[in-house]
Amino acid sequence: ATINSARALLAEHGAPVQPVEATPAQPVVAPASSGTKDLVIGLAKEIDAKNLAVFAASLRQTTTNCDLVLFVDRPSIDRTLHTIVERFSVDLIPYDPATLQPPQLRKFHASTLRWPLISRELDKRRARNYRGVLFADVRDTAFQSDPFGAMLTTQQVFYGFNGVESRTIGECGWNGGWIRDCFGEAKRRKLASKPIVCSGVSIATFEEGRLYAAQMAEVVSDAQFAPCERNGVDQGVHNVLMHENEVKHAVIVSQRTALVANLQAKVASVDPRSHKVANPRGDVVSVVHQYDRFPNLAAFYYETYARSIPGAVPDASACASYEVRNDVDAFKGRCDLAVSGGAHPADCCVKCQKTPSCRAWTLAGSQCYLKTCSAFGPLARMPGAVSGVKK
Repeated sequence: ATINSARALLAEHGAPVQPVEATPAQPVVAPASSGTKDLVIGLAKEIDAKNLAVFAASLRQTTTNCDLVLFVDRPSIDRTLHTIVERFSVDLIPYDPATLQPPQLRKFHASTLRWPLISRELDKRRARNYRGVLFADVRDTAFQSDPFGAMLTTQQVFYGFNGVESRTIGECGWNGGWIRDCFGEAKRRKLASKPIVCSGVSIATFEEGRLYAAQMAEVVSDAQFAPCERNGVDQGVHNVLMHENEVKHAVIVSQRTALVANLQAKVASVDPRSHKVANPRGDVVSVVHQYDRFPNLAAFYYETYARSIPGAVPDASACASYEVRNDVDAFKGRCDLAVSGGAHPADCCVKCQKTPSCRAWTLAGSQCYLKTCSAFGPLARMPGAVSGVKK
């Protein structure tokens, strides 16, 4: 698989694109040794400090023999973030969304624009001879054990992990839609029976990971890609590359045996006492992705990894001036004002207090939906959601 062929997949659904010189073949990655390091890399845009603390602290609790590289948008870098960076040895790379190249990236969602940034950084770090690389959604990922020691047992591999397994690409409006809009209806039909592979967490030997990131970057940087860009669409690209055998040494792993739990798949179990996450075989997984789908698990992580960091966890008293209802969206489709990242009702209370015209909010899916409503409307049941309105 080459960058040329990755671009050709996009070209099937539009005008021809100019060929790009394929990356030369690289030597086999050496087996791990006492001096070999691994790399964890991701992008955190407008990240909540609690989520960053969970990601970095839980990783450092499981392994110190890896570099942790995070791209963070400059406006999000504050004193609390610097505390996390220093405490957990994060290699922070600030970026300015307004200066990204090519220019169309400036309007892209973080899940898309991360790939050109990550690809360039991996190219810069090739000489460091890393054993493996892990790509992760920083906002909702935690670690239970060293992922590299658990999974990188061969010299050349790229592991992708299924997401929701109860439906296929063709049965999912989101995943099928991303592929249709970026690669055409024929491609969607061709892959309709394939499983959905989540782009949130992947792990690979370094060279396989570097080549994959280059393929992702080439597709999303092409001018043809811009019209279909939207939040989550990088998973459509990920699935096309994986299912079209464009990713070198790729292995797709079922959630039933995976050591990466994508909790939205509703396959892994969470022990209510220990808060350990295990797959159906009973294996305690190394990586927990989408922990925000389980509010009790998220609360445990915040208390365990973020509470000791000044400013990371808002006090519950921030909501003293709000009337709060659990498991409902009280403002669905009404009085929309703004959307901002949040992980706890107190986050939404703080954000609403700071936002002119905000009178109410709903917390759902790690987002605070700020509202101008001054009273609760019809209560639409939504397990896990929380709504609040100023008293």
